[in-house]
Amino acid sequence: MSKRRDLPTIPEPYAELKSLHATCMALKEAVELLSGQRGNTKDVAVTWRDLMDQHIVTLEQVPKHVGRDRT
Repeated sequence: MSKRRDLPTIPEPYAELKSLHATCMALKEAVELLSGQRGNTKDVAVTWRDLMDQHIVTLEQVPKHVGRDRT
């Protein structure tokens, strides 16, 4: 069985360039892993649209607050 690759730790950004670069690169890696642009395809994030396209959930089952400001 393959081991799931954990998402990178996102370092706290500070004003110096090295810190900002490290934070940006960690965010970039996390987005690429979750969107399937790199890494194992089994680690790609599943969206509500994916679940609806596979007829696992219906639009009525998607929480109403998803993707909207709750205020």
